[in-house]
Amino acid sequence: MLRRYTHSRDDGSQVELQMAGSTTTIRETDKSNTTPPPAAPKPRLKSLDTFRGMSIVIMIFVNYGAGNYWFLEHATWNGLQVADLVFPWFMWIMGVCIPMGLRSALRRQTPKPKIFFRILKRSIKLFVLGIILNSLGGWIWLDKYRVPGVLQRFAITYLVTAGVALALSPDKPPQYQSDAGIAMSDVVQILPQWVVHLLILAVHTLITFLLPVPGCPTGYLGPGGVALLQDNTSSPECVGGAAGEVDRWLLTSQHIYQNPTAKEVYGSAAFDPEGVLGSLTSIFQVFLGLQAGMVLQAHQSHHGRACRWLLWCVLLGAVGAALCNASINDGVIPVNKNLWSLSFVMVTSCFAYFLLAVCYLLVDVWGVWSGAPFYQAGMNSIFLYVGHNVAYNIFPWHYAVGLMHTHLATLTETLWGTTLWVIIALYLHHKRKFYTV
Repeated sequence: MLRRYTHSRDDGSQVELQMAGSTTTIRETDKSNTTPPPAAPKPRLKSLDTFRGMSIVIMIFVNYGAGNYWFLEHATWNGLQVADLVFPWFMWIMGVCIPMGLRSALRRQTPKPKIFFRILKRSIKLFVLGIILNSLGGWIWLDKYRVPGVLQRFAITYLVTAGVALALSPDKPPQYQSDAGIAMSDVVQILPQWVVHLLILAVHTLITFLLPVPGCPTGYLGPGGVALLQDNTSSPECVGGAAGEVDRWLLTSQHIYQNPTAKEVYGSAAFDPEGVLGSLTSIFQVFLGLQAGMVLQAHQSHHGRACRWLLWCVLLGAVGAALCNASINDGVIPVNKNLWSLSFVMVTSCFAYFLLAVCYLLVDVWGVWSGAPFYQAGMNSIFLYVGHNVAYNIFPWHYAVGLMHTHLATLTETLWGTTLWVIIALYLHHKRKFYTV
């Protein structure tokens, strides 16, 4: 009769005794030689979804009119108002998620070509969806169909940023022994990516300030029109300087946005705020979000993460203030969403780092806030974005009573439409239905 007795040691190894009559066999099992069980998936970062939800709710609010308050709308040209914040925040948040997705795929030993195909596939989906949304309102004439757009810019920036990260990421994260290496590991790991993105910024800067634009001052950053009188004649085609010229050259005037915010005030020509040249600085904005995501991966302590995000907040805010001279129209590079200027990238990323740190502490660390209702909205942000565009100016999201000529009347309607989308987000979350691209 064979009997087995197993004894576990403190170091994890096991000793198995097999006894048959007077014969005893001893077999040792070293735990280090066994295959460890798969690691449990890390809990989802609720603060990131909360921040994303805040962004989409604010976006719906301002797109639905924001009560016609001027300070809640987009700045006409230079400057920064509430409506100018949400788009760059979305792009920045997309960047935060890139390192998480790449590391997860690489840990599963997914081949890099297959990962890149997924990146390309998602980018194509976003671009096509954006092209379709451009037809809302009946703009279906192909000879003047607008090519750029919000989701198109998401597609381009995601493709470049995630593609560069994939190409330059090691299969396994490096291990650092020195205190300095450990403290700076979130930056050191992606130094090659920093070089690539700084080169992209250099290309943007050289084109912006050195490209000759017919009939316009070289390096011009203004709205053109009556803001640039030459021989007592306005210059509508000078809107955006090099940024406008690049779009007219690559896309032609017929295929860009025909009603920019500067047109009514300055008499400017067609100009696309989601144009080609601004995509270069948008790529850098997404990369700054990627840097925030690297902080999550490289550092495990709550204190270390929050402190680093706040440090980046101060650093980017200082650079942005220096570029625009802490003013609206002065400085080398004014804050400008239409141009997606470098100072605009720095300032909006500064706010993004700060808000993520605050949400992280409140939601994930201290647990004093569940993130609701923004957390639920953030889990279905692409659904809410597409939905609120499709439902624009239709009942029950919009209605009219009388002339609707007061702030109170329009604000009530705006809050009503926005609240409906929040309720939809809560319902979808309750049903565990999440839509992604």
